Amino acid sequence: MILSRRNRRIAELARLQRARHRKPAGNTLLEGPHLLSEALASGAEVLEVLALPEDAATQRLCEERGIPLTAVTGQALARIAGTKTPRGPVAVLSIPRKRPEGGDTVWLMVSEPGNAGTLIRTAAAFGWDVATGPGTVDPWAPKVLRAGAGGHFRVAIAEAEEAPSEAMVVAATPRGGVSLADIGPFLDHSRQWWLVVGEESRGIPAQHAGRVDLWCSIPMSGGVESLNAATAGAIICHRLSELRACAGNRFSRT
Repeated sequence: MILSRRNRRIAELARLQRARHRKPAGNTLLEGPHLLSEALASGAEVLEVLALPEDAATQRLCEERGIPLTAVTGQALARIAGTKTPRGPVAVLSIPRKRPEGGDTVWLMVSEPGNAGTLIRTAAAFGWDVATGPGTVDPWAPKVLRAGAGGHFRVAIAEAEEAPSEAMVVAATPRGGVSLADIGPFLDHSRQWWLVVGEESRGIPAQHAGRVDLWCSIPMSGGVESLNAATAGAIICHRLSELRACAGNRFSRT
């Protein structure tokens, strides 16, 4: 059992909270029984689990799965967890390397972990891939994993500086775009769709705005100026998924 938050192993794992240590290691931390269950159900490689001694459910799970389990005190757990009052468990996850298959893609250009996680969860809900563009938060950061609520294990996530030349790129603008309600005739169903979601304050970087094939706007009432980036992305992704289904899913990944 690890007693101290200054323990050498705890210090090593705490470094995985930062991207500059996660990427070279190829590992990240995930917290809580739900994320641990989602990771295991997907076949992801869980290298180690750290839990409080009284966490009998995690002990049973690790015994059943043959996963190394380390008991820790609350102080030690708090150093590697991302929440203020963690109950654990915290697992060390080998970051999955699932390759995209060329399907419709949510292209992230957001730095806020909550927005990124929500959009990954949205992509998972509608069967889209995920690409991370310039300035995007590390999708495997513990905060993003928590916001994704398991969506990470149902999608392929890859980095992408540019959208494929054959893809149709769709983006939102608060005003002046094609109304989302009327977007159907403007879409090319023979092409892969990339929905790019930028920062709420800055929008899509200028060097990528020129790549957008179709700008759309979400009809709103009540004097609301704009929507949260993740909310807008989820609404548009849902609408595009509906239209793809209504068109008989004519786009072929081959």
